[in-house]
Amino acid sequence: MTVKVLCTAIGQQIVADTKQIENKETNEIVGYWLSQPRTIQYNRDEDGNLGVNFGLYCMVSDEAEFSIRGDHVVAILEPRQDVVDAWKSMVYPEPVADEGLGDSPADPIEEPVAEVEEAPVEEVAAA
Repeated sequence: MTVKVLCTAIGQQIVADTKQIENKETNEIVGYWLSQPRTIQYNRDEDGNLGVNFGLYCMVSDEAEFSIRGDHVVAILEPRQDVVDAWKSMVYPEPVADEGLGDSPADPIEEPVAEVEEAPVEEVAAA
């Protein structure tokens, strides 16, 4: 898994498991294959703390993987480890243990992803 932050030409910041798509004849990068992409959204609370949230890339689609044109991406960055950990816990949640059956894992919770993504994933001090 290669988690990257992609900055797009229209100013979006996307966290996703990312793979390059290359033209086999020219070895030119023509795009990127994104798995579980999430946009990064920022907000400040009344105390000036910066909140970082993840949102779906496209709220009207259920697709979790797709390609994006290479010329649409202007920068690719390494995310901080706490961002990777928050992204992984959101898109690949751990199964919840069933309290009545001891340590056996229960079925994963089936909730719409959009509802899960409303909670802040990190609070950092304002610079």
